[in-house]
Amino acid sequence: MFGWFLIALVVAALLWFRFAPSNPALWHKDPATVQKTAKPNQFLMRGGADSDGADTAAEIFDVPAEELARAFHKVAMAQPRVSVLAEADNDFWITYVQRSKLMGYPDYISVRIEPVGTDRSALLVYSRSRFGRSDLGVNKARMKDWLGQLRQAVAR
Repeated sequence: MFGWFLIALVVAALLWFRFAPSNPALWHKDPATVQKTAKPNQFLMRGGADSDGADTAAEIFDVPAEELARAFHKVAMAQPRVSVLAEADNDFWITYVQRSKLMGYPDYISVRIEPVGTDRSALLVYSRSRFGRSDLGVNKARMKDWLGQLRQAVAR
């Protein structure tokens, strides 16, 4: 009897990780102003590396903000198990959710694109895991991969 209860408890926990609702008020964070938590399961790209808690500096692209936003969205939505959690109207700030393949754990990727002059823009990103303490480098690796695809997409 206790064994069945324990199995049911484990199954319920696994289902919770996969189907837990994502509250935009909690997860739609602005990479320009967010403060990282103490957990190592996150990656922040903004400003200059280490100048404000960032893991690496924001990347500057030689394209207008509108074009970079469209290209980034296309790259993000081409990834497996990605959806949009929230977006702010007309200010190039959006949060995506990507779920892990096996367990469906959600990772949140908040992106802000800031104009830098007329034809240049900066990409700021805050990517983090919702559950667990360590992400085994997944958030950093994801951004390295997506940045490579983005550079190709905007190459002139």
